[in-house]
Amino acid sequence: MYDFDDNELLPLLRNGSLEAYEILFKRYYKMLCLHAAIILLDESEAEDLVIELFIEIWDKRIYRKIEQSFKAYLFKSVTNKCINKIKKIKLSKQKKEEYQQYRKEDKEKTPFWLEQRELASNINNALLELPAQRLKAFMLVYVEKKRYQDAAEEMGLSINSVKTHLKLALKVLRNKLENLI
Repeated sequence: MYDFDDNELLPLLRNGSLEAYEILFKRYYKMLCLHAAIILLDESEAEDLVIELFIEIWDKRIYRKIEQSFKAYLFKSVTNKCINKIKKIKLSKQKKEEYQQYRKEDKEKTPFWLEQRELASNINNALLELPAQRLKAFMLVYVEKKRYQDAAEEMGLSINSVKTHLKLALKVLRNKLENLI
């Protein structure tokens, strides 16, 4: 079957022949990867793109709809996918640059002392939302700088209980404050 040309393999492929599909894959894979690598300037991306195309052709049964030459279809599809990939990369880069510019302008507009006051206010609010035991453990260890043993004695708990309260308090604080920093 390897000596069949595309015109003989295409009808077999349209009928769902996995063997015809494998032959066409082996015949065109390297050429398509080279073609995509020239456009994308990235060999790894090119290989991924070509594999995705072949998977898509098989999974979506696109092979049943191919009326032109299989080779022409493949090269046109790879070219289009490369162009779309480049557009997507450019758009992503553009959005990232716009966001960075926005953040830069935003920081330039807001005085540093105001940012610090707002951050302190948000930290205070987050602390006040903690359950009493967690807040007390946090204040004793991180604000009053007490050792775990001293905090445990003052709270009437074991050292491990204090550590657990601290761990849970820090987790909640991180979640509440992660967007602010």
